[in-house]
Amino acid sequence: MHMQDKMRVLVTGARGLYGVHLIDWLVRQPFVETVYALDNQSRQTLEPDPFIRSPEFEKKVRMLTMPYERLDAPKLNQMACDCVVHLAAYVSIDESMVDPAEYFENNERGTFYFLQALRKTIRQPLLVYASSPEVYGAPEYVPLDEQHPLHPRSVYAATKLSCEKHCMVMHHWYNYPVVVVRNFNTFGENQNVAGYPAAIPNFVERALRGEPIVIHNGGRQTRDFMYVKDAVRAYGMLVQNGRKFIGQAFNIGTGKEISILDLAQLVIRLTGSKSQVRHEEGRPADLPRLCAGIEKIRASTGWSPEFSLESGLQRTIAWFQGHLQ
Repeated sequence: MHMQDKMRVLVTGARGLYGVHLIDWLVRQPFVETVYALDNQSRQTLEPDPFIRSPEFEKKVRMLTMPYERLDAPKLNQMACDCVVHLAAYVSIDESMVDPAEYFENNERGTFYFLQALRKTIRQPLLVYASSPEVYGAPEYVPLDEQHPLHPRSVYAATKLSCEKHCMVMHHWYNYPVVVVRNFNTFGENQNVAGYPAAIPNFVERALRGEPIVIHNGGRQTRDFMYVKDAVRAYGMLVQNGRKFIGQAFNIGTGKEISILDLAQLVIRLTGSKSQVRHEEGRPADLPRLCAGIEKIRASTGWSPEFSLESGLQRTIAWFQGHLQ
């Protein structure tokens, strides 16, 4: 492969769970020349520098500290990217109901302006947009495939769905190359524990501290938990080959569900914790089940997850043990 054939990739939300691991995956690929890692540093991470500093990282990564919506067409033209992975978003369902305007501004309005800037670029890089299974709402059947009706039940979910729609308008009206990925619940090293943490980092942190693990609605609700290294490999495959699939949406997950109560007990067992489970009433719009139908991405790209829930959890717990002092 000649140097001019190598890809330049922009990743927004670079310091988040997906960003850190995707950049680590990308820099190790011979087909990637440069990765622009953009983040506005609005969210704290457990490490001041969350990146995986491989020799390839030091060679290939250019850091950009700014809000993604400030990227106009001239700035994007200077980067001359072949692909943009748009991960930057606020991602808490609870927080989106406490501060809905903030979610609208950051997730939806910001993405709208970002899309308009991309549309005016010379190269029109492939856009891989990170969405969520929350766009489906309460499941009418499981596993959820990409054809399932879309009935979001939180402001967060509504922002993700509206951004998907803006992406598809860009594709249908301007023939802009877009692929949407709906990530089912993802966990791993460098996941945020501040503010409104997701279930796994919350449970792991509490278990390691010996604090009670709080679950809602009896913990009967199920989720499909995918280890981040599997998730970013799917993104990487779409970065490389996504132009074959423009205008399409893909689920990524494991196709296996576990109840939140069983998850809490698994975390307690794997950490050797003395934590107790404490039951509380939960959110009115909590989805009863989430389980990914992943036949489409498997058939299209050959991707499927390689880590079991337990092996991913063991790696995640080991990381948190090193960072929770």
